[in-house]
Amino acid sequence: MSGRRGHLAQRTVENVMGDDARLRGKGTYTAVYSREADGAWIVYIRGHRHEIHSFARSLRRARENIRDALSLWYDDAATATIVDRVELEGALREEVAETEELARLHSDVSQKLAAKRRRAVRVLQKSGLGTRDIAELLDLSQQRVSQIARGMR
Repeated sequence: MSGRRGHLAQRTVENVMGDDARLRGKGTYTAVYSREADGAWIVYIRGHRHEIHSFARSLRRARENIRDALSLWYDDAATATIVDRVELEGALREEVAETEELARLHSDVSQKLAAKRRRAVRVLQKSGLGTRDIAELLDLSQQRVSQIARGMR
């Protein structure tokens, strides 16, 4: 943990429990993140014997800190799955959700396009067309057509 608050929390827990007193982990934890007015991220894990919490100036660092805080109480923190639940106000939550949906759609379409290009290269090669013509028809570079063709062998 970084920062003064994290250091004090860690030292307090170590004084109470000692290094060998960690609890057997549950494997999966849900971390809830919320943003304070000063811009800091507060993160906590509830639903266990202890409420585990931390903070940071960035979301990335808050994710690191909560795993560190978890390791003070549970023995599986290094390998545990931590499911993030970021709490944002309505408009921000919708913006993120829409972006995630478009990213998912983009990934799906990209995979379909790659499969279609592989099939098209194969069919066009079998018809006797050369690499240059296939590249021109599919709006790809000759190098990319060659890579696709080599990957099919």
